[in-house]
Amino acid sequence: MPNSILEKKWTRWYPKKIFLKSIKKNNKDLLYSNEFKKEDFLIESKNQKNFIVDEKEFKIDFKKTQAYEIGFKKGLLQAQEENILLKNKLNNLFLDFENALSIFENALYSQLLKTVLKIASYVIGKNIDIDKSILINNIKKIINKDGIFLKKPQLIIHPNNKKLIEEIFEDFLNTYKWILVCDDSIDLNGCKIKSENVDIDATIDARWQELCRLIDSEEY
Repeated sequence: MPNSILEKKWTRWYPKKIFLKSIKKNNKDLLYSNEFKKEDFLIESKNQKNFIVDEKEFKIDFKKTQAYEIGFKKGLLQAQEENILLKNKLNNLFLDFENALSIFENALYSQLLKTVLKIASYVIGKNIDIDKSILINNIKKIINKDGIFLKKPQLIIHPNNKKLIEEIFEDFLNTYKWILVCDDSIDLNGCKIKSENVDIDATIDARWQELCRLIDSEEY
C-alpha cells in the first residue's frame, strides 16, 4: 500500500442533526400514552366488583344446591323410615284385629251353642212322648256298624218300646243271638248295648253329656 494513502489525514464524521416537527406535541403524546386514565381505574374496579359479586352468588347458589340435596336425602330417608314404621303398625293392627276377631268368634260360637243346649235341654226334659224314628235309627246305626261283631250282645231299652223293637228287629235278634232287656231308667228315645267286647250308650243323656264335653273342650 502506498505511503501516501497511509499518510492521508483522517477527518472525524458526525451524524447530521434530525429536527422533529412539533416535538413538544409528540413529547406530550408520548407521556400521555404512558399514563393511566382515571376512568381506567374505575372500569377495572367495577369489573373486579362484578367478579366478586358473581363469585359470591355462585357460592350462595352452590350452598343452596348442597343444602337442598342434603335436605331432600334426609327427608326421603325419614319418609322411608316412617313408612316402614307405619307398615309395621298396620300389620300389627291387622294381626291384633284378626286375633281379636277369632277370639270373639269362638266366644260367640261357644255362647250360642250353650244357649242352644239350654233350650234343647228344656225341650228334651219336657218331651216324654216316644219318637219312634229316633230310637229305630239309633239301633240301625249300631247294628250296621258293630252288630255282627259283638259277642253275647244285650239290647237294653225302655219297657214301653219292647213290642216295637221286637216287630222291627225280630229276625236280626234271633239270627245273631241278641238278648232284649227292658230297663225303666232308659229314656224312651234311647238304648244301651252291652257285650263282652264293648258297651255302647245311645241314650239321650249320654249324647247330651258328650255334646257338653265337646263344647267345654272346644272340639266342635
